[in-house]
Amino acid sequence: SYNHHNPSEGNILVTSDVDGGSYELVTFSLTNASGTVTDGKRGNCMGPGVFLGRNRFAILDRQRQIVIKNLQNETTKRVAPPIPTVDGLLDGGASGRIILRAEDRAVLFEVQSRRVLGELSAPKIKSVVWSPDGSKVAILCKYGVVIADRQLEQLCSISDNVRIKSGCWDVSPTGGTASELFIYTTLHHVKYCLPSGDTGTIRTLDQPLYAMRAVKDQLFGLDREARTRVIQMDATEARFKLALAKKRYGKVMHMVKHSRLCGRAIVAYLQSKGFPEVALHFVREPKTRFRLALACG
Repeated sequence: SYNHHNPSEGNILVTSDVDGGSYELVTFSLTNASGTVTDGKRGNCMGPGVFLGRNRFAILDRQRQIVIKNLQNETTKRVAPPIPTVDGLLDGGASGRIILRAEDRAVLFEVQSRRVLGELSAPKIKSVVWSPDGSKVAILCKYGVVIADRQLEQLCSISDNVRIKSGCWDVSPTGGTASELFIYTTLHHVKYCLPSGDTGTIRTLDQPLYAMRAVKDQLFGLDREARTRVIQMDATEARFKLALAKKRYGKVMHMVKHSRLCGRAIVAYLQSKGFPEVALHFVREPKTRFRLALACG
């Protein structure tokens, strides 16, 4: 876990399940590239921990109590979780908030007021990824992805046949896909998921990639040896479906005329979503065009 609340120095919280669970807090300078990394401050914990603010982090002790600590690793508060079966703490998307992982549930909890702000079902949760604007969160499960809003109201849920390895939100400065297009990886594929529930495959992978950042047609990540990799991807289909969902019809027609979208799958998708008039632009076969024209009225 990286402390995105602290602009003045770098803080990383590393957790491990070995020997019952432990954590290590590592601090380093963001301005001095040759600066030293401080010796990690360590302790015992259950599951992942999370930063609560600029100078606070939270871990779950072995009695399943939420323990708040400062960056000197000193305990400042203990809080009983609202659910006794909590086994890990995840990023809550805002200062003072955490997501509690409990069995097959994710619970959004505000530490100061001790209020439950939201809750949803998600089996075998591995991690969470918040969108750049903080409006959505992707909950990565062992075999699926759940996308929710900032109050943990579910927007969509998709499942996969193979394990989810990683995921990240698109951060492209133009095109309207930032915080709307979620890219995730499996062992052999790069795939996408939209808050509308639409999903698809973007490309195959020759080796596993742990996605960290998606910008336009590039995906940045790490391989299994922790080496940085940048791969090319074509997310045109995802952008097309997103433009339809957002009713950006000018962009839709521009993509129809200038992109390489084609195939029966796109035509079937447009028909199922109630856009036979757009599907007409993809079809040349007379009988199919006639059926689509009838559907247009």
